[in-house]
Amino acid sequence: MSSIREFTGWEPWTGTYGYQTHRGSTYNAYLVVGEKIALIDTVKRPFFPEMLRRIEEIVDPARIDYVVSNHVEMDHSGAIPPMMEKCPRAKLVTGAPNGLKGLKLHYGEGFDYLPVKTGESLDLGGFTLSFVQTPMVHWPDNMATYVPEAKILFSNDAFGQHYASSERFYDEADRCAVDEEAQKYYANIVLPYGAQVGRALAAVSGLELEIIAPSHGVMWRGAEDIAAIAARYEGWVSGKLERKAV
Repeated sequence: MSSIREFTGWEPWTGTYGYQTHRGSTYNAYLVVGEKIALIDTVKRPFFPEMLRRIEEIVDPARIDYVVSNHVEMDHSGAIPPMMEKCPRAKLVTGAPNGLKGLKLHYGEGFDYLPVKTGESLDLGGFTLSFVQTPMVHWPDNMATYVPEAKILFSNDAFGQHYASSERFYDEADRCAVDEEAQKYYANIVLPYGAQVGRALAAVSGLELEIIAPSHGVMWRGAEDIAAIAARYEGWVSGKLERKAV
């Protein structure tokens, strides 16, 4: 079951409100185009037609060689079946063993699966996809994909926010609103797995980064903003209390 509640409203069976996403959200998928082409994640199933239209503005989907599933949860993997029909030669890349297990449970054996582990990579010709597994951030199958040539980390749920706007980067958006949503996202989605988040931060700490591209919300770019959100995550992971009164 997803820990994200995509509605706002009273839950009569619990007598509480769910996680409210009153600023909306986005489902982010990314194309990496080298000599070969990779699609990083998909979207929730109802948004597949929009994602497909945007892909078709850039490349013929039939030319896609890899579809990378960084996370099995349905808001990221829901559009995999119709997407794979549009790119029949593509391999479906996922983490081993949990990503592979999860995708097969959802969608069966009918795809050309390519399981990967931390430290493994794919050469696209001009770009490289390097994989870092980040289990329990926030499901057992989570992983991130790094492109060293572009210094981009496709971080999936890590560093995300439920925030929708026409701006694509933090430095273009309402920073106060994004900061609030990033904190609320961490508290509601990732907080129980602080130890695992700490290990994930350590795993990516040595990467050269110019952009962090999460699967929800805006992207982070530039050394200062990337350092700031990384520092906030480190603070949240530490569990240190701040002296304040409310």
